[in-house]
Amino acid sequence: MHPPRVEHAHLELDGWLGDELIERYPCLFVTDDLAATLSTSTLGRYRLHTAEVTTVDEDLRDDERAAIRPLRWFVVTGTAGEDDIGLTATGRLVVSDRALTLLQQHNIDHCDILEYHLA
Repeated sequence: MHPPRVEHAHLELDGWLGDELIERYPCLFVTDDLAATLSTSTLGRYRLHTAEVTTVDEDLRDDERAAIRPLRWFVVTGTAGEDDIGLTATGRLVVSDRALTLLQQHNIDHCDILEYHLA
């Protein structure tokens, strides 16, 4: 099935650039801070679940390990181009201008932001 259906999200990190929205296909993850902002917004069509997060590299320095913030599994149920937060048929995240403004209140510096056009 495409995109794959996930029952349990386990994210293994070997570092973190600080972004509060992380994609590891087919899953999305958000920091607790971004999850709180989303939860108080009127944006819908998503669920937040607990995510298992571990580090791969035992050689991470303590400051690198401390920089990794708690993450939530961001399960998007909306449709791209119809809802403020949605997914395309191939699992790509699409957000409205309103949702992008909210996301940009947080660190998403390493996210690729492209204009979406309905086919």
